Amino acid sequence: MKPMAHLGIWLGQLALLCIVYSLLCVWMPDVYLYDIYTDKFGFLTEVEWYDRYIFALSVLSLLLTTLLIWLIARYMYCRKCN
Repeated sequence: MKPMAHLGIWLGQLALLCIVYSLLCVWMPDVYLYDIYTDKFGFLTEVEWYDRYIFALSVLSLLLTTLLIWLIARYMYCRKCN
């Protein structure tokens, strides 16, 4: 594979990660989740909350992006075989 193909794949994966992260930020609003968390477990400082929230969003978006890349690669491989 040529270097430009590797670069294109990498940029596509990075764009997918940014899109998934952005969608998670929309679907999981921090203020709403903070209210639920504080009602259930009590007070938490903003710094602690955002550390946990950003970490959770990052890990979840990384996992979802990995799953999406695997599904796309599997689809392309199966389509190539037929």
